[in-house]
Amino acid sequence: MTPNPLLQFYHWLYRAPQSFLALARFNGTREQYTALLAGLLWFWAQFLYLHYWAQQPWPWLESLVEAAAVVVIGGVPVLWWATPKGDRWRSLTAMASRWQWQFVLGLSLYVAVAYHLPHASLFPWRRVLSHLIVADPWWLNFIFFLVGSVAALRVPFLLRDRTFSGLERWGWVSTAAVYLLLSHSSLISPAFATYRTEGFIITPLYLLLCAWCDWQHGRSPTSPRPVGLQGKDALLAAVCIFTLYWFSTPHFRFGSFIALQLFILAVIFGSGLGRQHFGYSFEPRWGDARLLGIMVIVALATLVPLGSLLGFLPLEEFNLAPPFSKLLVYIVLFSMRVGIFEEVLFRSGLMTLIRDTLQQRGGDRHDPFWIAWGAILICALLFGVAHMGNTPGSGVELPVVAYRLIYIALATLASLFYCLMFACTQRLWGGVVLHGLVDALAVVSFGATLTAPF
Repeated sequence: MTPNPLLQFYHWLYRAPQSFLALARFNGTREQYTALLAGLLWFWAQFLYLHYWAQQPWPWLESLVEAAAVVVIGGVPVLWWATPKGDRWRSLTAMASRWQWQFVLGLSLYVAVAYHLPHASLFPWRRVLSHLIVADPWWLNFIFFLVGSVAALRVPFLLRDRTFSGLERWGWVSTAAVYLLLSHSSLISPAFATYRTEGFIITPLYLLLCAWCDWQHGRSPTSPRPVGLQGKDALLAAVCIFTLYWFSTPHFRFGSFIALQLFILAVIFGSGLGRQHFGYSFEPRWGDARLLGIMVIVALATLVPLGSLLGFLPLEEFNLAPPFSKLLVYIVLFSMRVGIFEEVLFRSGLMTLIRDTLQQRGGDRHDPFWIAWGAILICALLFGVAHMGNTPGSGVELPVVAYRLIYIALATLASLFYCLMFACTQRLWGGVVLHGLVDALAVVSFGATLTAPF
């Protein structure tokens, strides 16, 4: 008897996502090769983009320096920690200290070199950094930036580790908050042409978040044998992601990845659950590649017609044969710059938190199917809602409200495929590549106005 394809598909949807409920097993050698290859591809694509396809193409020397900084400071730790090397680090305090010193040295070298290049004005952070807190000299503002950044990077570890005194903990929190206020307001800084008040809003929010996180960790000490993520870990993750503000002014291309590294160390490694619990690996497998190919076909067959029908992907802009080299560069950059950041944060982070919460609250009474699919659907919806702040570009005729609603719907639908890919493989690489393909084709082939932070 010929098997019914619909029945087979139903059984796959029922069983395959439940892999997400078991611990993953990774191949260390393959992970290390993947990290090395991904780093090289990322550097190549970032250099080509800056030198050839940026709105204002950069000279080769500045392109090399910027590409190296993005990959070495931003990308290498995220890629390399997803290997057995991360498993050999036993002390979170030692990991955090080593990482912070490496960040300070790497950033100092990058700024010192970039500041003295012939076309230093191309670096987007240079103008603001020169007058970040006070007027010249630039190096004094850079010292302020380093002190404020190190304080922000220390805070999550101090909030988690209860062996530190409250005075030391809140001394670093206060230092980070003062810098945040001064660097995001016109209170002192001469860097802003108009009066800026953002710092007066985000600084109290940061202090309240730290206080709430400190209270939660103080009232519920860390269990010697954690069984899953808890609410206090979500608060700690929020403190880590808040660090994006430190690098948004001035703008460093790798700033979002510093916040992501902080999240990986403080939550994924700091929880003591092990990276297998989070599916934190970019290891490719042939079986996953076959699933990825199917996901690409189904995702494009779903998203492209729907996006075109809703006016998000303008058919008149469709380019059937874009330059292959440009398309390849955009796929790599969207995968590395957007895909890795969002997949680690939403899949290894948010989706894992939802799964653990569902399991802790009556997991034994629920069918594993509902736990797996509950995590997939809730994560997909929250991923879509997280894109509600996106605004249409100059070539989009849709009203702002309609554009945002359509963006949320399409992002939610796309996220279903990313979540399924992660649930079925327990690895990040498939979702990262799928994410990059979908975004790159939307921009290169359809001229969609997606945010491309590279």
